[in-house]
Amino acid sequence: MKRLYRFFKDVYAYDVHGLASELSFTFLLTLFPLMVIFVTILTTVQDSKTINLVTEQVGKFLPAPIFLPIGKSVENLTKVKSYNVIAISILISLFSSLTIFGTISKALRFLSRDETEVGFIAGQWIKIRLLVLSTILLFVYFYSAYGLFVFEKYLFKTFHLKVFRANPYIFIAIISFLIMASLFTFYYSYITKSKTSLKENLPGAILAALLVTILSYGFQFYLKLKNVGVNYSFAYDLLSKMVVLMLYTYLNSTFFIWGFLWNQILTDDRIKKKPQSKK
Repeated sequence: MKRLYRFFKDVYAYDVHGLASELSFTFLLTLFPLMVIFVTILTTVQDSKTINLVTEQVGKFLPAPIFLPIGKSVENLTKVKSYNVIAISILISLFSSLTIFGTISKALRFLSRDETEVGFIAGQWIKIRLLVLSTILLFVYFYSAYGLFVFEKYLFKTFHLKVFRANPYIFIAIISFLIMASLFTFYYSYITKSKTSLKENLPGAILAALLVTILSYGFQFYLKLKNVGVNYSFAYDLLSKMVVLMLYTYLNSTFFIWGFLWNQILTDDRIKKKPQSKK
């Protein structure tokens, strides 16, 4: 209980929800540039059918109003075959997408009480490394998800195993949870100067990934309630999807920061116990 009290006290003290607002706003600005970079690179090594197949599985995790514009954008990007267009798109998107990594770094460094001054060149280099490593991780996740899809297809055809097809949302939730937990762990451990291992950052990453998973399916259930979707449409008309996306992104950003803050609480406790263990 003491940890929870300190946690929520820090949530207020560090204005976590203000940081989440900044992070979610920046993410919305850079979402599609990031997508341009990843999908256009992916189309050079992978056929559009496979890309759209994996994208459809993502649609089972994200609420429909959020997934529709993303899914349509991915579908359109896979149709671009001009390497000149791809090169220009990546170049333009590269600079605009770096903003999100700067915002993430700024928020997590603030929460970790990291007051080290980072120069302009060093800051840009950190952003570029994060972008490159994030792209590599996305490639790993993409082909892991596709491999699992092919494996499920094999089990169904060979052994008539229907458990995965009968409960697709459960297994997609598990896979999505594992992907997010690993991605969050990477960001938490990499982005600040404090030397913390992946293992030490895992508890907060698991907490954040669990909250995001619950949010995604809770949001889907909420939007399917009678008159909820209609009320959004009447209130916001064409902006309804953007309003839902903004709210969803804000809550996800909040949980992402909560996970890192929880790790800070656990780290502080470990530091306090060290002198006692030496005696």
